[in-house]
Parts: sequence; C-alpha cells; structure tokens
Amino acid sequence: MYMKKIFIKIIFLLTTCNYISAEENFYISSNKCTNNLYSVAISTFSGTNIKVLRDPRGIVLRYQIFTDNYSHYKNLKVIEYFLAKIENPAIIEVHTEKKQGKVSGNLKNWEFSTILANEIESSLISQNSKISRKRIKSVGYGEFLPIKNTPNNGGNYTNRIDIIILCNISGE
Repeated sequence: MYMKKIFIKIIFLLTTCNYISAEENFYISSNKCTNNLYSVAISTFSGTNIKVLRDPRGIVLRYQIFTDNYSHYKNLKVIEYFLAKIENPAIIEVHTEKKQGKVSGNLKNWEFSTILANEIESSLISQNSKISRKRIKSVGYGEFLPIKNTPNNGGNYTNRIDIIILCNISGE
C-alpha cells in the first residue's frame, strides 16, 4: 500500500510539473492560455454540470461521474467540441471513492479509475480527428487525491472527472 501511495504521488508530480514527453513539450507556454480561453471555457460550459476552475496547471473542467450515462455522454460531447477548437494539451484525471474490497470483479479502485480514464481518452480521440493522441494523456487516481468540501468548490466531488487544459496561467 505504501508503494502505491508513492507511485500515485510520482504520477501527480509528473502531471503538475513542466514535464516533457519524447514527442513534444506537453506543457504549453502562456501565449496559448489567456483570460480569453478561460472566458470561452466559462461560456461554453454554462448551462452544463461542468465546473470551470483555474489551477496552477491551467484550466480544469470538472464534473461528477456516476450520475447517469446520458449526462456523462453529453458532458463528453461538449468537452470534445471544446478540445477540438483549441490546441492546448490536456490531461484526463479520473477520481473514484474508496470502496470496501474490489470495485468490479477483480479490479481495485485505482485500476478501475485508470481504465475509465483510458476509455475517456480513447473516446475523445476516436470521435474527433482534430484531437490528437499526442496532446491527450490520461491517469486514474482512485481515492488517492480527494477534494475537501470547501465553499470554493461547491461540494465534495468524490467521484469526478477532471480534464486539465494545460497552460501556464501565472501572471494573469
């Protein structure tokens, strides 16, 4: 269990740092992330259950999962449309709450969230040719990065999907 926590921390640090893949610099410079992009995200996702937040890594699109399949599909279609219109890379993070024992069959919670993150990545890439595999990465965190219930985030999103549009927003 201790090694799994260390592994999760390493994955988290890799996704929050200026990490460079072999293909390209996955972290985007501030010229591609402006207040305008944030404003466009706010207007694109108004009227949906997707929250738009700022984060040191960029712009976060957050929604709760396991409400119903139609909402999940509708959210993915709106996110797909938005990602196709921009050039920024993105990370798909899936967070699922801890359950006693195994989640489904022989899967542990962390494995389940990783599979779900990979499925979302594959779906976004296969549905739209403007979304390249080079700019979308996915990671499942299981229960290892919960959000505390604070007035700023509007509630505790235990089961959630965060799609982080990577960009350097410091100085804005």
